[in-house]
Amino acid sequence: MNFSEQPPSKQWAALKYRGEKFAEVWFKPEGEPFALTFRIPQGSFQIPDMGQLLTAENLLMAVGIATEEVESWRPEGASPSGSDSNSELQRSLPPPPQDVPHLNLYVRLKPSPQAVAPKKSREPEVPEARWQDLEARWEAILGLEASMDTLRISMEGLRSEMEAASRKMLTADEKVHALNADVAQWNKAKSRVVYALPKVREFIHRSTWAKGTPERKKLEELVKNHIRPRIPFPEMDKVGEQLENLFKDWQVLSGHGVTVFQECKSISADIQGALRTLQSNAAANATKKRGAGAKGKFF
Repeated sequence: MNFSEQPPSKQWAALKYRGEKFAEVWFKPEGEPFALTFRIPQGSFQIPDMGQLLTAENLLMAVGIATEEVESWRPEGASPSGSDSNSELQRSLPPPPQDVPHLNLYVRLKPSPQAVAPKKSREPEVPEARWQDLEARWEAILGLEASMDTLRISMEGLRSEMEAASRKMLTADEKVHALNADVAQWNKAKSRVVYALPKVREFIHRSTWAKGTPERKKLEELVKNHIRPRIPFPEMDKVGEQLENLFKDWQVLSGHGVTVFQECKSISADIQGALRTLQSNAAANATKKRGAGAKGKFF
């Protein structure tokens, strides 16, 4: 194929072997006119006799590209291989980890002679340190999201606990023998639930939908399609600031969640403490009244 005439992909194109799809290809990702990406499902590596056929060379042959045209290539998670290691293209590709659905193979072709001259006027190659910084910022965001997920799960359990505590009723004996001061203290502790629950619901809602914001989705796509495979893109100068802003937003949300969680833990503890005091004093009062009644009958 004449790769220079190949239009950029708008969707993944299937590659088939004996009528069955075994991989997909994406031509010319945004900002990289001499690149293509292969995506190989985990299941393709399980097909009998298919594993040894899953080589970079065979994938390139499937789309009509000779190995001599390759400048560099790399499976996801590996370091780029230069054009002087084309013999490696004939080796079987490693399957992805069991929990990863696809293996991505990134290939960059040698520019055509017509494209060499314009390339000199472009900005210099992006330093590896820059890529690592962007990737580290994204990993920090993922770490915060994981913490918020854990906090949200804990808060959902605490919400159920507070709702149950606020609805709890005293037994008949407790109503008769409880001290008025204890009942007042217990009701006062329960009344705080009314003001705390909206805060809990707000955090649960915000942390649940945080991953679905357009800004977050756009950054996730840039990380997947450009930052991790080291493919430059037009928004390189802005993405660092965007990642930093997203991280700060997540920090604020996480900090707010921790504050709400601690407040609710305190409320729940106060309710339980007030109830235990009420029940203990009510039981002691009942015992005292029964003792007094028994003495009266004796005399």
